[in-house]
Amino acid sequence: MTVDTAPAPQRSPLRRWAGELVREGARHQPDGPWAILIAVGSVAAALYVLWVGAAATLVGDAALRLANHTGSGLVESFAIWARSFTAQFHLDISIFIAITFPIAFLTTTARRSRQRLAWTDVALALISFAIALYYILDSDRFLNWSRGFSRPTTMDYVVGLTLIAVVVELTRRSTGWALTTIVLLMLAFSFFGHLLPGALKHENFTWRYFLEMATIQSDGIFGSPLEVAASYVFLFVLFGSFYHQAGGGKLFYEVASAITGRMRGGAAKACISASALYGSVSGSPTADVATTGPLTIPIMKKTGVSAVRAGAIEATASTGGAILPPVMGAVAFIMSDLTSIPYAEIAWAATPPSILYYVSLYLLVHIDAVRYDEGRIPEEDVVPLRRALAQGWPFFMPLIAMIALLVMGYTPAYVAAGSTLAVIALSWLTPQYAITPRKFVAACVETIAQLVPLIGAVAAAGLIIACFEVTGLAGKFSFVLSTLSFGHLIPTLLVSAVLLIILGMGMPTVAVYTLGVALLAPTLIGKLGLPVMGVHMFLVFYASLSAITPPVAVANFAAAAIAGANPMSLGPYACKLTIGGFMVPFFFLFNAGVLMEGTLADILSDCIVGALMVAYASLALHGWWGKAPIPWVARLILGAASLAMIHPAVEIQWPATLIGGVIVIGLWKLLGRPAEALPAQA
Repeated sequence: MTVDTAPAPQRSPLRRWAGELVREGARHQPDGPWAILIAVGSVAAALYVLWVGAAATLVGDAALRLANHTGSGLVESFAIWARSFTAQFHLDISIFIAITFPIAFLTTTARRSRQRLAWTDVALALISFAIALYYILDSDRFLNWSRGFSRPTTMDYVVGLTLIAVVVELTRRSTGWALTTIVLLMLAFSFFGHLLPGALKHENFTWRYFLEMATIQSDGIFGSPLEVAASYVFLFVLFGSFYHQAGGGKLFYEVASAITGRMRGGAAKACISASALYGSVSGSPTADVATTGPLTIPIMKKTGVSAVRAGAIEATASTGGAILPPVMGAVAFIMSDLTSIPYAEIAWAATPPSILYYVSLYLLVHIDAVRYDEGRIPEEDVVPLRRALAQGWPFFMPLIAMIALLVMGYTPAYVAAGSTLAVIALSWLTPQYAITPRKFVAACVETIAQLVPLIGAVAAAGLIIACFEVTGLAGKFSFVLSTLSFGHLIPTLLVSAVLLIILGMGMPTVAVYTLGVALLAPTLIGKLGLPVMGVHMFLVFYASLSAITPPVAVANFAAAAIAGANPMSLGPYACKLTIGGFMVPFFFLFNAGVLMEGTLADILSDCIVGALMVAYASLALHGWWGKAPIPWVARLILGAASLAMIHPAVEIQWPATLIGGVIVIGLWKLLGRPAEALPAQA
């Protein structure tokens, strides 16, 4: 075995800063008894969430029907006990904390140089378990808290303070200092903000009142973000893990390469298709990059794509998967919980905007494929479509089942649980991909590993929400936002977009969206009168796009590691590829047809205009028409036309659309036909 003795490359100060600011934690891989403990805890968490999310209600209903027929009091008592699980949110979250927090501390550290367990990891795991056990053993008292039947004790305050400290440390370990710093600033503002002068000053309140709100009531750590993570999000991530264990990610790449591999730039197009398909299931840009990147990036480089471009294409394609139905990542479930909009309706509304995201991505990737003479995927790397479908058709069935259950109106918990069972059952049709007991345990462990950054983020988000609620900061920020934008609509939206991008530099998508809801939604919805669906989808899109926005972009970092490129060099090209994604949120705020609202004519009209808008903007920013540069005058006109097309007024939107079309036709006549997706010559 050879040992690489070459010195490690020196990282620039900016890269070192970025690496410290954002990370999903350095992961331990404990062995021996610790590995067994983590595996047992992961399986227990999966089975418990499946029980609470779906099985408890189904079993309880069946037992209740049986009790009505038999008159058995014992069966009736069991039915009542099973059905009651769905109403005990504080107990459910406490059990979730008891399992996941200790595993998170045993498997994650903020110091990448340390790869083994330390006594502090074990101590924090035990402390977090003891805190959760305290809440579990006294669950009845905490369940009745909101009814005014309980009063905090000294031990409640001690445990509450310890829980806040544990959440801050878990946030630091799992997500880095960006979100942790915001949490600490919010805590400092909550306790000392009454001493500030001016508009930011809040009324004085006791620290005991804050602890009660933050650690017991439903507006703090035990609030919606962690509750959603402990139910819907866990179940859908579990579905993605089982899908991965069953070989679904490999199927997506084989099908995508069979369809696009023989086209010009086929490797990049196969990467986009595979990453979009897998990302729509996993809901996580980094998980998508880690799964599809090792397959797609080497093939792209083999066909002549540079390391920087290959990494950027993978990162942008994977980021788009996080906003592509049916799963859409954790943030969509939190949106459903906060807005009371059914998840199926959110997924339906997100379909056209997510497709528009990929329109510009495909267009620019194809133009560059022609510009750089990129060929097709080598024949030996392409699996024939017939064989790919013959071997992998069972993996389409869980997705069909998921979409069918969503359309039928089942809750996300039922949808995820049913789809997971479908994956397990259908995997047995293909022996080499069958979910064995070993794969079952591996899927559960993989689920917890993917959730570790999310657990820290959502717990921190709950703590931030408590700070907002207690101090009334959301109303104060609305005043500041109105002042900065002079109360005008477009400046307010621009400031909001910039703020979300800044927050996204080092913060997980869930945390960015949650802060956006608290800080921006009151102004955008309450004062400016924008639609609820459009505003929250705006926040979801920009929160998701933070994964590829420099200088800190987790998807870029993950893709760069696989591609062997400087992660900072991926940012400019990734943002250029995603220009459509940055414009679409502004478009659907004023053209609701893209969100599947209005008449069929409205929907078709807005979708067509939206597709042309992202195409014009992509050409204007990119500046190339195949191998020929686009004249700067034409680029300016295309850019101006694409911006004007956001305006919903027909007298502005349609002339801009026609002007852009005239420019495109002129480029066709002047520079030749556009680079069509034709098979490249071998």
